[in-house]
Parts: sequence; structure tokens; C-alpha cells
Amino acid sequence: MFIATWSLVTGMVLIVVSSVIGCGSVRSPFWSSLPETVGNRTDAVDAIMSRVDAGAPPTELPVVPAPPITIRDAESLQTATYRDLTLDETIRIAMTNSRVLRDLNATILRAPDQLATDESLSLVQTDPQAGIEAALSAFDAQIYALGKWQNNDRQFNNRFFGGGANAFQQDTHDYVMQLSKRTATGAQVAVRSITDYDANNATGNLTPSAWQTQWHAELRQPLLRGGGLTFNRIAGPSALPGVYNGVLIAKANNDISVAEFREDARNFVSNVINAYWDLAYAYRDADARGEALERARKTWQSYDAQKTANRRGGSAEALAREQYYRFKSEYQDAVAGKLVGRTQTNNSSSGGTFSGIGGVLATERRLRLLIGLPITEGDLLRPSDEPMTAPVVFDTDSLSVEAVRLRAELQQQRLLIQRRKMELLASKNFLLPTLDLISIYRVRGLGKDLAGSDSALQEMGTFNHQEYEAALEFKMPVGYRQAHAAVQHAKLQIARDEAVLHEQQRQILHDLLSTIAETDRAFALAETSLNRYLAARDALDALEANREAGLPISLEQLLDSQRRLSESQTKYYLAVTEYMVAIKNVHFETGTLLQNTEIRIAESFDAM
Repeated sequence: MFIATWSLVTGMVLIVVSSVIGCGSVRSPFWSSLPETVGNRTDAVDAIMSRVDAGAPPTELPVVPAPPITIRDAESLQTATYRDLTLDETIRIAMTNSRVLRDLNATILRAPDQLATDESLSLVQTDPQAGIEAALSAFDAQIYALGKWQNNDRQFNNRFFGGGANAFQQDTHDYVMQLSKRTATGAQVAVRSITDYDANNATGNLTPSAWQTQWHAELRQPLLRGGGLTFNRIAGPSALPGVYNGVLIAKANNDISVAEFREDARNFVSNVINAYWDLAYAYRDADARGEALERARKTWQSYDAQKTANRRGGSAEALAREQYYRFKSEYQDAVAGKLVGRTQTNNSSSGGTFSGIGGVLATERRLRLLIGLPITEGDLLRPSDEPMTAPVVFDTDSLSVEAVRLRAELQQQRLLIQRRKMELLASKNFLLPTLDLISIYRVRGLGKDLAGSDSALQEMGTFNHQEYEAALEFKMPVGYRQAHAAVQHAKLQIARDEAVLHEQQRQILHDLLSTIAETDRAFALAETSLNRYLAARDALDALEANREAGLPISLEQLLDSQRRLSESQTKYYLAVTEYMVAIKNVHFETGTLLQNTEIRIAESFDAM
């Protein structure tokens, strides 16, 4: 009873000590996992395997969307109801519904692991192999406990081997309690209690049974390889050449993952803006095509009436009819759209070059997909922001500095270079031999009883029996081939990554200057296209006025003027939309897109 009580009390003390030494955050106790992971109950895994055996059917069916609005719906744009959205509202809706940072390449189906989600940063930070907590766990205090009970009953042919008797009977108990910890300098510190009980019939015993207890304090400090704050913070205490997972390496990896997530968020916001202006252009393109269609319809009706009255030949009516159906096909494309690539990141430019493809219904569904709204609803989304038509002048010098400082790709590469430099420092440690100082201090006690008067614990408390042990352990590989390879490899990694950083900076500056030049081109083209549109409209108005006045006009010239007006109107809308996308791309290239859209990235999480 005393032994059981003593063991229980000691175990409780050690558990409390380990809780105090451990991290202060609240975590579930280890016994909370007992029902699921220990024992013969298989309810939890059986529930999972039943779904696996059934082919993992869906647990719940999604809400089936309504049939899409298509070109078959007569006058689909005229009879539809609209939900007008500003660009700010669209971005807000997208970020609210963005547990997964979507793209327009169906990556969610082809390579779902490549997409960033709300859990991306937390997954890196909680990685049990490479996360910061995993690196810190190498320095956690460890509790070790052993209880062993043994009964021996042997016959000996020689009294010497039987302790003075031919029959040797013995009961032994062994108890070991240890608390150990690795320090930031690489030292291993341990405090342990060793207690044993021995009751046997050996004739030389002073007492039939005896308790022996001892306390150890042990230190093992690496003096060369594996020692010191620098190496252990970079590589961790269990590092090998080329394999480093210390706290500082884990912190650098975490910061790289934050920069990667910021890049993914920037690309997502950029694609939302691209899709918004795609849809804005699609509506304007459809309006222009619709106006052209209406003009062609009236012209055709006019010449058809003249043909009926035998005032004109059939060729004029046929030409007007052909023009009408040409414009009708263009209007149908402008309303429905085709399933082709639209404006998105990395299509000819980092932020996305405006594709100039219309199609209200297809583009509206793509915007819904991006911002997380139902794919089809009763209302059609319609951008309400007007494109900017004023010139914007950029300060190239300041934007270049901002791009080099803020671009997420450069931040990742610079962090990677710093990690490589830390790896070089750690690799140089392996060029040293192993030289460890080992020191052990012991105090012993022996008695008939474990506690009380004339007991083992009482005698140990007198410190009459103290022992000390010291040792130096040396080990060295001949040649250090692996260590030299690790150092050379780390140097080459730094050289490579610095060269990559240099080229990345050149590429980003090139893209920035090209985008700034694109804004000037788009603005100039918008002005020219507007003048062209006004001229085409004036020309058509003059011809229509002459025709209504009964003056003779050329049908070919009239039809050509209608085509020129439709084309110039579409070109103008195309140019102003290109201008808006180009302005957005300047912010993309300088790394300020998230800042300008007032989006902040949380770089940490609260552990559950």
C-alpha cells in the first residue's frame, strides 16, 4: 500500500511539473483521446470505413442551382432583373465568401492541393514535422517512469552462486522516475530517482529485505559539434547535414508561407477585379451590338418595304437583310458569350491582360463563381462603376522602389536567401568533431524501510554517500566528406537564390514599366477611339438624314457606316476597359493591390 501511494503521489507531482514547464496555452489533456484511440472499441473508425466501403458518397446534396439564363430566353437582357454592384462591393462579397481563393482555371478540380484556403497558414504553423511548435517541441521536458516487479525462485548446485544457500528466493521492486530536458545550448539535463527493493534469503544479508534509493543529476553538454545557441536555434538538436528544422528555420518557413498566401490573395483579388471589368465591358459591348442590330433592323425593314412596293430591286433588300443577320449573330455572341479564356492573372502579363472578349451571360457566371455567389439566381449581376476617363501619371522611380520592397515574390525569395544563410551557418558546425562533457552527481541511501526512522530516504538526506562522475567523449569522422558537401551545397544554394532574386527584380521592373506604358497606350487609344466613334456617328447621322429627306444615297455606304459605327463604339468601350485593367495592374506590379483594396492578411492564428 505504501509503495502504491508513494508512486501515485510522485507521478502526480511529475505531471504537475510537466504542465508548469510546458507551454502556457490551454490544450486538451492526453486522456481525452483515450476513448477513440485506445481499446477495442472501433465505433469511430467503423463509421469512417463505412463511407469508404460505400465509395465515399456525399454526406449531403448541395442546393441544385436554377437553370441558367441562356440565349434561348427571348430578350434575356431586356426582361431580366439586375443587381447592380460597385467594385468595392464585389471585392467585399468575394472576400466574405473566400474560404477557398478560387481561380478561373478549374484548379480546384485538377490540383486542389495547390489552392490557398483559410486554413493554409494554420496548416503551415501546425505542421507537426516542420512547424514552429514542432521545432520548439525538441526542447520540451520529458517525463519517464518505470515500475518493475520480479520474483525469483532458483536452485543452485553451488552455494556461492546462491548467496550462501542452495535455494535462492527473491522479490525485487524497481522504480525509476526521470525528468529530462534539452536546453537551448544543446545540453541534455536530467534529474532522476532510482529506488529498488530487494528481499532474498541470501545468508550474507544484514536484513532480510532492504530499500536502496538514489537521486541523480546528469548533464551532457556538447562542446563542439551540436553545441551553442546558434546551431540549436537554426538546426535543432537532432539535425543532420542538410536537414535542419530549428526554431529559426521554422520561423523563416512560416514567414515564407505568409508571403505565399499574400501572393495568392493578391492574385485572387486581381482576378475578381478582372472579372468585374470583363462583365462591365460585356454589358457595354452588348449595348453597342444591340444598337447596331436595331439600326440594321430598321434599314432592312425600309428596303424590304421598297422591294414590296417594287420601287427597288431585291439586291438592296438582300444586302440590308444580310447586315441585319450579321449584327444579330454578333449581338447573340455579345449576350451569351463563349467558353473561352477571359482576363486573368498571368495571361500575357502578371496582373492579367484584358482579353477583350464579351458575353454577358458567360462572364456574369464567371464573376459569380469567383466571388462565391450562387452560379445562377433570378437576378443578373451588373457593374455600376463607370470606367475612369481621366489621365493618370505615375511616378516611375517611387513605384519601382515600392515594387522591389513590397512584391510578395521578392519577399519570399529574400526570406529564402536568409534561410539559406542560416543553413550555411549550421552546416559549418558539422565540420567540427564531437566533444561532449558528461557529468553525473549521485547521492545514495540504504535502509530496511523506504521512509521513516533508519530508512533509505533518511540516510540519503544525510548526504553521507555522494558520488560524482565526469567524462569527455570524443568522436570525429575522417575526411568530413558529408560535412564539406553540406557546406558547399549551402553556398551554392545561396548563389543560386541570389541570382534568381536578381532576375526576379529585373522581371518585376520590366513588367512594371510595361504596365505603366500600357496605361498610356490604353488612354491614348481610348481618346482616339472616342474621336473615331464620334466621327462614325456623325457620318451615319448625315446619311440617315439624307435618306429621310428623300435624297439618293449609296446603300453600300450606309451599311458600311453602320458597321463602322458599331465597330468604333465597341473599340472605345474596349479601350477604356483596357485602361482600367492597366491601372489595376500597376498596383499589382508594385505590390500595393491589397493595400489599395483595404485587405489585410492575418499572419497568425489562435491555437485551439
